[in-house]
Amino acid sequence: LPISFKIVEPPIDTTIYTTVEKMPTFPGGEFKLYEFLAMNIRYPQRAREDGYSGTVYVRFVVEPDGTITNIEVAKGVGGGCSEEAVRVVKMMPNWIPGEAFGKKVRVTYTLPINFRLQ
Repeated sequence: LPISFKIVEPPIDTTIYTTVEKMPTFPGGEFKLYEFLAMNIRYPQRAREDGYSGTVYVRFVVEPDGTITNIEVAKGVGGGCSEEAVRVVKMMPNWIPGEAFGKKVRVTYTLPINFRLQ
């Protein structure tokens, strides 16, 4: 009688966590994150002309491999500021993923990005 084997893959954890033991971090830490934002954010012309300012909250998921997915504006500002915040988040390098139970997991992260006219 032939013997058959069935390979069973471990279940993939698709849960998106909001808090974990080790939260995801931008490579180089918070200072490097804000440096990256300062270097790449361009204040939208329409926002400048119409006097829009405030904080855009961009929510995204940091995947176990560090990639950023599910980018959305949790709270926006008009004049193109929300779109600019999303554009820059899409440019980010991979993050250091979050960890729960000793494994890399999907973690939702909300990033405040300030738009202030000088």
